[in-house]
Amino acid sequence: MEPPASTTEQLARCGPTVAPPPGAARDLRLSFTDLVPFASEILARHDIRARIDRADRQLRLELHLGQVRDLRAPEGNPATLYLPGQTAERALRDPRSRLSPLSQVDEATVKAADLAYDIRQPEASGAGGLSLDTTPLLRDLPDYRLAALHTDAYTGFAAAVLEARPEAGLAPHRIYAVAGTHVFEHRDFRGWASGLTFGRAQFSSNAALRLVRDAADYARGGGEVVLTGQSQGGLTAQGLGFLLQAYLDAGGGPHHLVHVVSWGGVGAQETLERVVRDAKAGEARGFSAALERHWAATEDDYATVSEVWSTLGRAWAGLSPDAVPGHVAATMRRMRVVGYFFEIDLFARAGTFPGTLLAFPTALILPDACDLTVAEALIGYGGGRFGVRLESHFLKGYRRAVGRGAIAVARPALPAKWAWVTGTLPLFERLGYLWLETLSFNAASASPDWWRQCQAAPRWMTPANLSCRQSWWPGCGPAPDELRWCLVREAPQGRPPPLLP
Repeated sequence: MEPPASTTEQLARCGPTVAPPPGAARDLRLSFTDLVPFASEILARHDIRARIDRADRQLRLELHLGQVRDLRAPEGNPATLYLPGQTAERALRDPRSRLSPLSQVDEATVKAADLAYDIRQPEASGAGGLSLDTTPLLRDLPDYRLAALHTDAYTGFAAAVLEARPEAGLAPHRIYAVAGTHVFEHRDFRGWASGLTFGRAQFSSNAALRLVRDAADYARGGGEVVLTGQSQGGLTAQGLGFLLQAYLDAGGGPHHLVHVVSWGGVGAQETLERVVRDAKAGEARGFSAALERHWAATEDDYATVSEVWSTLGRAWAGLSPDAVPGHVAATMRRMRVVGYFFEIDLFARAGTFPGTLLAFPTALILPDACDLTVAEALIGYGGGRFGVRLESHFLKGYRRAVGRGAIAVARPALPAKWAWVTGTLPLFERLGYLWLETLSFNAASASPDWWRQCQAAPRWMTPANLSCRQSWWPGCGPAPDELRWCLVREAPQGRPPPLLP
C-alpha cells in the first residue's frame, strides 16, 4: 500500500540529513512529585534525560523530551479521578510474584501485544495458513522465544505464547499475548463481530479454552502466566484471566501467580458477570446448540474444551445471583490485574476494569519531530486533537510512552465512564453472535472441508434440509450455484457430547 501524499511529504522533510522545519517541534519538560521509590530503576532502562531529586524525603523527577512534534493535545476528562494517597507500588511490587522487576515484564507485554497483531491465520473461508513473522520478536523481545500460537477459525481469536528464555536469567514465565481488532491492515470482520460481544465470543471460544488448559498446566508446574492485549485484546485477556483463575481454583492444588496486563483501559467486569449468569442459566458459552454439536463431532480437541467449560460450570452452579459480582471480583483479586491507559483514551470509558488502572501523562504520547501518528501513517490525515486522541488508544502510542519511562510516572486512577455501554451490552452481544454466524455460513461452513466433515457423519443439516443422511437427498449436498452451508447433527461413535444438547 502506497503511503498518502501527506505522509510522503512528512517523510521527505524529515530525512536523515534534513532537520524538521522551524516550529514543527519543541522541547518538553515534565515535572512529577511523590514518585514510587523504584521510579529511578525504571527510568534507568530508557534513553531519556531525567533529573531526580530526593530532597525532603520526596522523590521528584524532571523528564526532558527534546524535538517533540508540536501537536495540539486534547484535554483530559475532568471526571477522571486520580486516587489520592495511592501509588503504583502495589501493582508493580506484588509479593506473590517471583518476577522482578515487574515493570520490566509489563514493558515486555506492550511489545508482545503488538506482535500478536502480526499473527496471520486462515480466513473465515479456510483459505491461507497460520504464520507469524518472528523477526520483530528477535529484535524487540530477545529474552523470549515463541512457544505456541493459538487461533480460532470461527471467532478470529489469535494469541502468541512467548516463553522466557532460561539463559536470560528471568524467573520462569510465559506471556500469552492476544490480538485485538484489526482495524486498518489485514481487516478481519470476525474480530469486529467478536468486539460487539466485548471479547466474550473470543475468550470463550474453542481455541481460548484450549489456551486456558495449556496455561493452567504451565501455572501448576512451570511458572507464572502473564495474559496481555490491547483494546479488544485487553478485554479478551481479562476474560482469559478470569476463566484461568476460576479453573485453577476449581482444580485445587498449588500454582504460580497469574497476571493480566491490559492496554487501553477497557473493562470486562460486566461481561464476566454475564458469562457466569448465562452459564448458570444453562446457556453454556453463548454459541448455538447447532454449532456446539458440529464442533463436538469434528473438533479434535473438543474434549478439552468441554472439560474446561464443564469444570467452570460446576464451580459456578452453587452461586446465588446476588453473589456473582462478588465472585468475579474475588477471583480477579487472586491474580495481579493491572491496566494502563491515557486519560484522553475514549475507549477507557467503556466497562469497569476489574483490577488496578494506572494512567499515563498525555504529553508522553506526542510523537518525535519526524514520527507519524497512526492517523497520519494510515489515513494521511492528522486529525488535529482527535488524531492525538486516537493515538492514545493504539499500541504505537503506548509503545512510545513506555519507551519514555511512562510506567515510572503512572498513577492509579479511575477513568471517566460511559454509563450507556453497560445497558447496551446484551443487544450488542446478540448482534455480535449473529454476525459471527453469518460470516461463518457465508464462508467456512460452506467450504469443501466442512462438507467433507458433514458427509462423513451419520447425519447433518443444511438450510435446504434439516435432516440429511445421504448427499443425494434433496438439499443435502453442496449447491454449485450458491454458498450452501452444512452442520453435523449427529456425531460418529466415540465423540464427546456437546456442551448444549
